[in-house]
Amino acid sequence: MDNTQAPKKSKIGPPAGNKNAVGNNGGRPEIYSDQWLKEEAVALLEWFTAPRNIWLKGFALQRGYDPTRLDEFAIKSVEFSSALKKAKAMQEYKLVDMGLFKEIDSGLVKFTLTNNHGWTEKQQVSGDAANPLSCILERNDGRSKELVNGNG
Repeated sequence: MDNTQAPKKSKIGPPAGNKNAVGNNGGRPEIYSDQWLKEEAVALLEWFTAPRNIWLKGFALQRGYDPTRLDEFAIKSVEFSSALKKAKAMQEYKLVDMGLFKEIDSGLVKFTLTNNHGWTEKQQVSGDAANPLSCILERNDGRSKELVNGNG
């Protein structure tokens, strides 16, 4: 027997009566149908209406699937994508609101907003960066800035 030849593939189809093969044109059957994704989009927004529901991973875990699937669902369904965007906006609102009223730790709020919602901490500088006291002195008499710069 020659070992270099590939084994012949069987041309026999699935066994007669195999309910898993009926209507299957190949590949695994789809677990998450369009209808299921629409229903899940509604469930996501409904879940977020509860005051303490603010964590997207919590929603996915309670529903029984891996949280990384949320983005996959958003790619597959326009309705789910829209619901996920709205849920993220609701999450941002709830975090800020709860942080302002000290209902949750402000450090956690800052961490979550920075890492999940694109917030950044900005430092605003006004006046002359080379001579920071000049703006204070100029406000006092309008001429003190010249003294600081050595022009007076």
